[in-house]
Amino acid sequence: MSAAGQLALLASALWLIVGGCGRPGLPGGDNTGDPNTAGGPVTLSGRLNPGQAAKSRPQMQAQEQEYPFTVVAQSDRTGAVYRVETDTDGAFELGLPAAEAGNSFVVTILGPDGRAVGPVLVGTDGDSGVTGLALERDANLGTLDLPDDPTASPIVPGADGDADELADPSLTTRLNDEGAPLGLASVGKGGETATAQVRTGGQADTDQDGLIDLLDADDDGDGVVDDFDKGDEWTGAPGGIHANFFMNLKVQAAEAQTYYAGTDEEIASALSQQTVITFEVMSEPGATRAITGARLLETPGPAYLTTATLLGRGWPGAPQLWRNAGYAFTEESDRFDAFVVPNAVMDAGDTFTLEVAFDDGSTEQVSRMINYVFKSIPALVEYGTPTTRTPFDITDPTANGTPEAPLSFDGTQDLALEFRPPPDETGAPITGMTCSFGFFFNDGAGQQLNANINVAATWPTAIPGWEHGTSFEVTAEQLGELSEDGTYTVILPKELFVDEVVLTGGGTTPVASYKIDIATVAPTGNAAVMLVFVKS
Repeated sequence: MSAAGQLALLASALWLIVGGCGRPGLPGGDNTGDPNTAGGPVTLSGRLNPGQAAKSRPQMQAQEQEYPFTVVAQSDRTGAVYRVETDTDGAFELGLPAAEAGNSFVVTILGPDGRAVGPVLVGTDGDSGVTGLALERDANLGTLDLPDDPTASPIVPGADGDADELADPSLTTRLNDEGAPLGLASVGKGGETATAQVRTGGQADTDQDGLIDLLDADDDGDGVVDDFDKGDEWTGAPGGIHANFFMNLKVQAAEAQTYYAGTDEEIASALSQQTVITFEVMSEPGATRAITGARLLETPGPAYLTTATLLGRGWPGAPQLWRNAGYAFTEESDRFDAFVVPNAVMDAGDTFTLEVAFDDGSTEQVSRMINYVFKSIPALVEYGTPTTRTPFDITDPTANGTPEAPLSFDGTQDLALEFRPPPDETGAPITGMTCSFGFFFNDGAGQQLNANINVAATWPTAIPGWEHGTSFEVTAEQLGELSEDGTYTVILPKELFVDEVVLTGGGTTPVASYKIDIATVAPTGNAAVMLVFVKS
């Protein structure tokens, strides 16, 4: 189930913070040390209101715990990110290296769950909030009061600080009607935050919605979630490693009825058990240090981490709580990874922080935010010939796509499939993804034949879109726009549905049925419904 063996799964495009937990750190630098140690000639300090210094969050365990907030500062000139946790009374002191002296920063407060409470507005510029802080000297943000609702009120420096004197009006955020940064309510995505006027200079908050690009699901404000216009590229990646988090929601026909006809509660329960998050980290070519271990930090992170379970690995008995394994990744041949069932409904904006250890004794921390989640599977609506189709009824005991009740089609004609793409957390259909129709050829006993198929001999004539004799690929551009009723229609060439396959060891075997995975795919996610078809 590694990413190399799967054609793109999920889970995030997610954001990345690199830096020394309070010590100055550039990508690839040493990130160990006391999280509240000042480390440079320019220091940013302040204090959260002591009554807000820590936050209890549901831990789904017997004893409730309190966790600190995190202060993040990103340089608009270099793009480097620095951070520090607040101490027990809310105070923080973040040292920045000499090379950053005089540069402007956007300062963001993160909750214990890793989500942005909001940037600190150090001034106003007409209808915009100023987020730029020119650190020409040490700066004190004073006592910061965090709003009960960060989408209705901004975070501003306390009267007992002096940071507002360093406001840089070249770095601003668009505000909503309540005067709060525009992007907070939607983690930076959707029509409200879209803009055609992106900043042409600087490294922080390209679309000026109040979220630095690392925390922004649509950092250029073009209306397209970054996963679908940037693939698996992430801003600020540390040198020498590649971290990939993604989600997989692939459902057999027997399990799909819940998504078609279940209640909201039933669908949520199914999502919590059938979504799999894959976490992995590997060395890039030319890396100068080797990875020796990796683990996820419980905080900052979603509360459901405490009840998430590990998938696979051959463990006996009940699923193993990932927490009991120290959130450790397992070493594979070329990577460290973990396959995790959240046992909770995930949401866009969920953020995970990974700590990677190296053979030189250094560590890196990589945190990334999920930009979208699947709230259902692709839904087949009709199937049949290009001119005549049959409505799909998953409750029909004689034709529901299971091996016992396969869907019958005319094998002398192309097969047309009309389906709805899965919705995201807002209920909107997820567009911009590739559609992959994975084929599994079964013999009369129901055994899959794929592993023994001689592809070149079985399909001697090339078929456009037919990849490796296993899947038919249709790009987002080829899919075009959704129909008025919110569906796509794809025509699968009849030549794909061979009556027999040529085996690699010689000879042929008749094909009795075809299991097709109707999947929507991106480098960060994969959702699919698996249905069985037979020729009439």
